[in-house]
Amino acid sequence: MAYNFSVDFDPAKPDLTDDTEIQNEVFLQAFNTGDGAVFDSLYREDSISNFSGEPLTGADRLTFFKEFLSAKPSLHAAVTHSYVAGDVALVGVEYSIDTTGPDGEPVHLEGVCTDVLRRGDDGRWLMAIDRPVASSGLVAD
Repeated sequence: MAYNFSVDFDPAKPDLTDDTEIQNEVFLQAFNTGDGAVFDSLYREDSISNFSGEPLTGADRLTFFKEFLSAKPSLHAAVTHSYVAGDVALVGVEYSIDTTGPDGEPVHLEGVCTDVLRRGDDGRWLMAIDRPVASSGLVAD
């Protein structure tokens, strides 16, 4: 499947970079494709995501992303702060997601997220820890 990304992004070999604006745009683009495998490609194999409300890694994380993104939710995010120290980046984000619930009704999620990115031996930056905390919506309820 081909996608038109506004920032140069290769889903087969992603790089979130240490540039905050590009990192945020790549993350948004991958999420908004609605393709869980494309979105999961931004994560290291051993990454932990708490997006489901539980810490998930590997195949469990991928399964959740595929299921959640199949409803084609729309993510909006703004970086609130970003710090880079060597091969590690700490990024704070305010986010909102509009999606459809299991009953077919619209659902609005919003909250804050703390992300930790690591640069691998190949020079690419990927998600190591993704910890969104919803203040409203399904995960907060």
